[in-house]
Amino acid sequence: MNKESLFLILTAIGVATLGIAYGTHPNYNFLPVPFLNNIDINSTDLSNVFSAIMGLYLAMASFWIIGAINKSYTIHALWSLVIFMIGIGGGRLISMFSDGIPSFPFTQFLAVEIIFAVIGIIFLKKIGSKPL
Repeated sequence: MNKESLFLILTAIGVATLGIAYGTHPNYNFLPVPFLNNIDINSTDLSNVFSAIMGLYLAMASFWIIGAINKSYTIHALWSLVIFMIGIGGGRLISMFSDGIPSFPFTQFLAVEIIFAVIGIIFLKKIGSKPL
C-alpha cells in the first residue's frame, strides 16, 4: 500500500468516526465524545443538520476509501479530500471571526484540517509529476 492510499484510509476513518459522533449525538451517542456534551441539540431541525453533516462525512470517507483501493480514483479522492478540508477549515475560520473562538477541540480540528489539506496537495503534486 502506498502512502497516498494509507493517508486516504486513515483520514477516512477519522472523518467517518467524527461524522458518526456528530450525527448520533445526543440521541444515540454510539461514540462518546466528551466535547460534544456541551452542545445542546434542542430541536428536530438542529438534529437534522447534524445528521446531514454525518451523511456528508460518511459519503466523503467512502469515496476516499474507494480512491485508496482503486488507483484510477486516487487523484480524484485526493482532490476531494483537499477541497473538503479547505471547505471545513474555511468554515471554521469564518466562524472564528464572526462568532468567536470555539472550545479547544474545534481549534485543534482546524489545525488538523489545514495539515491534511497541505499533505493532500503535496501528494497531488507528487502524483502529478509521474504517469499513472
